[in-house]
Amino acid sequence: MDELTALPQNALLESRIEICRLLVAISKARHSISADVGSHIFITHILHVDLRAEHLVVSFCANKTLNNLVLESGPLRYTGSYMDAHIAFDLSTPTEVQFNDAPAIQYPLPPSVVLYHRRDCPRADVPSNISLRCIADEGGFMPFESRITDISHDGFGAIQYEGDINLDPGTLLKGCRIMLPGSGSVVADLELRYTLITLRPDGSAAHRSGFRFVSKPEGLARLVGTFMQDLDKRSA
Repeated sequence: MDELTALPQNALLESRIEICRLLVAISKARHSISADVGSHIFITHILHVDLRAEHLVVSFCANKTLNNLVLESGPLRYTGSYMDAHIAFDLSTPTEVQFNDAPAIQYPLPPSVVLYHRRDCPRADVPSNISLRCIADEGGFMPFESRITDISHDGFGAIQYEGDINLDPGTLLKGCRIMLPGSGSVVADLELRYTLITLRPDGSAAHRSGFRFVSKPEGLARLVGTFMQDLDKRSA
């Protein structure tokens, strides 16, 4: 996975796109992940990762009782390894599903993943609503308030906006002004790729659209840095 080599050795990933890429790579490589469940260790494999539905599916283990314990448990910290790096992420709200005609466990995507090259994996507390304010279509005909909720290295991301605004895939939002952390802004044209209905923490409905930058803007690295941080710099 080439994207990993571009990240700091000790990185905190908060971009859904980059998290999915890493989890898909672990799944394809058939690497095990595990979690401590009381005095037991639950060892499993990632079977499927779905960015749009924002969930992943892991396999049952051979121990039926342990599978039931996992389904009844609260948040679990899963760990594994990939390309000589330790991986750690928290999963919660398990649901039993059928995957390829076999029982499995479905989880919402983790909000963050720690990628760590040292022996121990640190626990990183991450705000649950990382986003950037954006005045969408500021250079077009209908400017509106929105939040950028995800950006990846190669210029893809996600934007969230009010549920009463309806935008079709292929819509071009011109001159969107994305506010940078601290000060300044980045202006870019966004092309929408798909749109889903999502729920905010307060239960209200919103739209979330995947997008790509029509051309990569200056300041993209700083935008990406909001969703991917160097753990060594955080702890310094």
